[in-house]
Amino acid sequence: MSKLMMDEWKMKRLIDRMKGQMEISWSKEEQLLEQFGVKDGDSILEVGSGPGYITERLLRKYPASKITSIEIEPYYVEYAQQHLIPVWNERVHVLQEDILDSRLEHGQFDTVIARLVFQHLPNPDLAARHIYDLLKPGGKLIILDVDDAIWGIIDPLIPELQYILNQHAKEQSSQGGNRFIGRQLWHILQTNGYDQLDLKLLAAHSDEIGIRSFLPQVDPDEMRTMVDNGFVTEEEVAAVERGVAAFLATPHPFALLIMMAVCGIKPHEEE
Repeated sequence: MSKLMMDEWKMKRLIDRMKGQMEISWSKEEQLLEQFGVKDGDSILEVGSGPGYITERLLRKYPASKITSIEIEPYYVEYAQQHLIPVWNERVHVLQEDILDSRLEHGQFDTVIARLVFQHLPNPDLAARHIYDLLKPGGKLIILDVDDAIWGIIDPLIPELQYILNQHAKEQSSQGGNRFIGRQLWHILQTNGYDQLDLKLLAAHSDEIGIRSFLPQVDPDEMRTMVDNGFVTEEEVAAVERGVAAFLATPHPFALLIMMAVCGIKPHEEE
């Protein structure tokens, strides 16, 4: 069952999960944006903005910037428009757009941010080329995404969870995605004309922000979408629930999540 087929209750649960996911790592992501040279006053495009939680953080962090957010899912677009436009007015534009088939004007953005988007795209090279066209000369594309080979650490281990994660990667692959996209990001940008490439790792861990912050990532109700799609059974999800409960009962449960971040710059013509 695709997101478009989910009922409203499931969509709201997914939105809550996205908010929790954002709160795990946003403070580190802010630092990373600074390291990559994003400046207040930049014209910023956020690709795959979902319900707009990152959009709102960008609006707060860069008060002189105008933010355009594009999202393919109409439910998220409506949600973001209702929550962002009344507050931020002309500083934000929320559009239903597909980065693989965008109608946006070329050469208008200083910075494009794609957070946890490229893993879902059937043609990430095409997305990188389209974003290249949208950037001003000297503008930058920043991609934050995952590679499940280095996704993080759970200590003590939850064996049942590792199986679910592997099945999730298979499910996403069946839908045209790739949860091992992180290792390809540098090459994608390099082969599509970007220059001055940089790669960083971003890590968020429970000793700093608390183990409860990570629980939305092991939400059994979210895992049950894989039951609907035939990738796991209800019994396997129940086993994860028991495993997570046992994990939380240990003296020092620890979780660490890793994202990869790659930045590339569109060269000036004379370069």
